[in-house]
Parts: sequence; C-alpha cells; structure tokens
Amino acid sequence: MLPRFAMFVLTCLIALSPPLARGQDLAQTLVGVWNLVSLETKEVQSGKVSRPMGDQVTGTFVFTKGGHFSGMVFRGDRKAPESPNATEVERLALFNSLVAYHGTYRTEGNKLIMKIQNSHIQSWNGTERVLTVEVSGSRLTGRSAPLKAASTGLEVVAENVWERGE
Repeated sequence: MLPRFAMFVLTCLIALSPPLARGQDLAQTLVGVWNLVSLETKEVQSGKVSRPMGDQVTGTFVFTKGGHFSGMVFRGDRKAPESPNATEVERLALFNSLVAYHGTYRTEGNKLIMKIQNSHIQSWNGTERVLTVEVSGSRLTGRSAPLKAASTGLEVVAENVWERGE
C-alpha cells in the first residue's frame, strides 16, 4: 500500500495531467506494421459468415505517426502464372485475389477513418472506410458498419483481425 503522501502526489499528477482522448490513444496504438490474420463478412439478415478472400488470407497494413496508411490483402491460395508473362486470364485471377489501397487516416474515439487516395478499384478513390476498432494485446479487430458486399449485393458487416508485426 502506498504511503499517504505518495498517494497524494500520484492523485495530483493524475489530476494535473492533460487528459488523453481515446482517439489519441488509438492513433498512437495504430502506428506500426499490422499483419492480417483474418477477414470475414457476416450477412446482416441471415448471420451467415463468409471469407471473401478465402481461408488463407495474408496481408499487411502500415500506419505512420504522420497519419498515412498503406494496406494490401491477398488470397493465400493465389496461383502463380505459368510463365513470367501472365496471360489475360491469369492476370484477371491475380487481380481478383487482391485488395490494395493507401491514403490518410484519423481516429475519433474507437473509430478508425481511412481516406483512400488510391486503390486497386478506382471508385474507392476519395472515399472513406470507417472501422470500429478494439485492441486486445497484440491483436487489433476492426468492424465496418453495414455495407453492400461487392460480390453478392447483400448487406454485410466486415471484420478484419490484425496482429502487430512491429
């Protein structure tokens, strides 16, 4: 147990310290390299869970102290082209098995807001992706608000789980 004087000093330091908003804490926590562990979607109406990038998803997101991010996601079962110069069919399969975008980010409370500057899908450029984020140890989980799945048109909630790489 702390002596009364030490407890008084600790209480004063806490009281006099400027409060850190949760968003500031989240922004500091995000800085670094995060490796994707899983990516799932859950249909809002039926509750059906799927993995649109397959069971063996890989990828990395990097968040800088200056508010920039870059992210890439790949299906784990991607097939290499038969030769160094991929055919049209092989290029299409490779394109359809990746997600890549970068831009700037900010935090508001437990929300991560990513403003996309450039993406593998041009229509994403200039849009924002918002995730509600939870951090537990070295794991970060981000959940989207309901959105229309590109592949099915159904309303889904996407969930990404990352693990700190550095």
